[in-house]
Amino acid sequence: MLESSPKLKKILHYLMVHPYATRPRLWVRIFVYPFIIKRGKGSIIKRKARLDIFPSKKFSIGYRTIIEDYTIINNGMGDIIIGDRCGITSRVKLVGPVKLGNLVTIGSGAQITGLTHNFEDVTRPIKDQGVTPSITIVEDDVWIGGNSVIIQGLRIGTHCIIASGSVVTRDVPSYSVVAGNPARILKQFNFETKQWEKPVSK
Repeated sequence: MLESSPKLKKILHYLMVHPYATRPRLWVRIFVYPFIIKRGKGSIIKRKARLDIFPSKKFSIGYRTIIEDYTIINNGMGDIIIGDRCGITSRVKLVGPVKLGNLVTIGSGAQITGLTHNFEDVTRPIKDQGVTPSITIVEDDVWIGGNSVIIQGLRIGTHCIIASGSVVTRDVPSYSVVAGNPARILKQFNFETKQWEKPVSK
């Protein structure tokens, strides 16, 4: 219905979203959020967390997951799905589309994004060119250190460590430790030797 009526869509968007602050209006946060946020049993969202949640996309958190104060979560461009028993520490920023598995812990100040800003048209300001979404996936049992950055479109495998301050620009295979800018693999678990080992140079 809305797709066939751009004018109505524009009016509804204006009523729900501040025109340049790009966040839902207060009445949406008070009256709509309780119906669109899907929460698992025992989950906690601290009062000072900033949730910029739009009804057109999904936002869900699993069993006993906690989102601390001053976290910023924005699903305007894509779903944000967070699994069970995750810890989203203070000042983390998640911009959808992002999917986190179970037992994911994210340190203070880390950022995970599922979009990139368009810039190709040099005749227009970058801020007016919109964004391109590309889902970022973090699998189960991942520890992401504080002030790390994980860019759009990546997959972080199971049981990985992302060291504090890392800038992750490519997929990370399961059972890896990465660090640096850009992040590189420091160790991987060898299931034959049962040891964490440095990767073999190629």
